[in-house]
Parts: sequence; structure tokens; C-alpha cells
Amino acid sequence: MSYIKSVTKAGKVMDVVVYHDPKHKSPKRPRSKNRCKTTETQKKHNNRRSKLNLFRLICANYKADDLYLTLTYRGKEPPENTREQIEKFLRDLRRLYRKHGMPLKYIITTEAGRIHHHLLINNIGLSIKQIKQLWNAGFSKVQLFGGEKEDCERLANYMDKSEKKHRKRNWSSSQNLIHPKPVKTVVPASTWREPIKPPKGYYLDKDSERRGETALGYPYLSYRLIQLPGEEDTS
Repeated sequence: MSYIKSVTKAGKVMDVVVYHDPKHKSPKRPRSKNRCKTTETQKKHNNRRSKLNLFRLICANYKADDLYLTLTYRGKEPPENTREQIEKFLRDLRRLYRKHGMPLKYIITTEAGRIHHHLLINNIGLSIKQIKQLWNAGFSKVQLFGGEKEDCERLANYMDKSEKKHRKRNWSSSQNLIHPKPVKTVVPASTWREPIKPPKGYYLDKDSERRGETALGYPYLSYRLIQLPGEEDTS
């Protein structure tokens, strides 16, 4: 019986899942009854998937010393035109990047309450002053992004606060980002039982290893590989 190996590469991170695909050259089995997931269970699954997608997006597009911005408004109450203010900032920032021959890549989230914005942007060597002076609606803070796997996880969890009643995501991004896609290959069924052997230049994130069974009773394996420090990406 054949299995599918799905590999999703995002920057220095490589997520691997080995699972059975009943549609691929395998004996037909009766379809199991639909397992009714509770609304709460489905919500948790959606939240995990949402954070994972954002984590991969950050890993694939940002590195150490890119910039993390916090933009706030002066006064106790934010102005009514906060949307116009942040859109103007992004337009001015794009214009500044184009002036230096580089595209702006960003991910942004806006927090309610005392409204403020968080942005992750690519660092093209501009001075902090050049960036901060584009925001004249209040206070701006610019920090260097760490770029490690843990930094990407923390930021994804913070920017995608998915524990909300509606499913509309509360972050957006520029259209020029790399969106990691899985690459699937067929592997022998014994694959999920074999010890994990990271490819050259990678190590296994041991906390990520998961082994179990699918709803149809087939075994599956998932794990995460991290690129070793100093290794060049040749893929």
C-alpha cells in the first residue's frame, strides 16, 4: 500500500506529513460514517490551521533583521479615519521603497480597543528615521525581527488572534509574498515506521514529531525540520 509524503518548505522550516490517501492505488474500503465534529472542536482546528498558515508565510518571506513596527495614535481616543491613516502610511512606504528600487513586503494586523497597528516589513537598509517620519498620527516603534523559528511562531500567534466568534482573519498582507505550497510524492507504506532521517543541512525539531492514526485507521506521521545555522538554501 502506498502513502503520500507531503513536504511544505517555508524559509528555514520544512514541514513533513506522511499519510495514506485512499484514492491512490489502494484497495477500496467502505467509507466511514461522518464523524460529527463539534463546533468548538472545528473552531480549534481552524485556529491551529490559521496560525500555521501565517507561521509559514512569515518563515517564507522574512529573515533576521527585518523590521517589526508598532503604530499608535495620539490622544485617548483614536481618530475616526484610522483606516485612511494606515492606508496612507502604506502608500508612502511603498513609494519610499520604490524610490530605492525595492518592493515593499508586509503583513499587518490592527488591534481594536485603543486602536493600533502591527506590521512586519522587509528591511532594505533604510534608516529607522526614514520609516518613522512617515507616521505622523502618533507614536511609532521599530524593532528588529529575530527571524528564528520561535520568533515566527510567537509573531504568528500574536498577529493571528483567531479565538474569535467570526472566522474573518484579522491580518492582511501585500500580494507579493511567497505562499508555501506542499510538494507531494508517493512513498512506501513502511515509511511512517522508519526512523526520521533529516536531509543534509537540517535537523529534526523533536517536539514536532507526531504519530497516530487517521479517522479511517491508517497510520500517519508528521514532523518539522529546521535548517542548520550557516547552511545555504539550495532548493
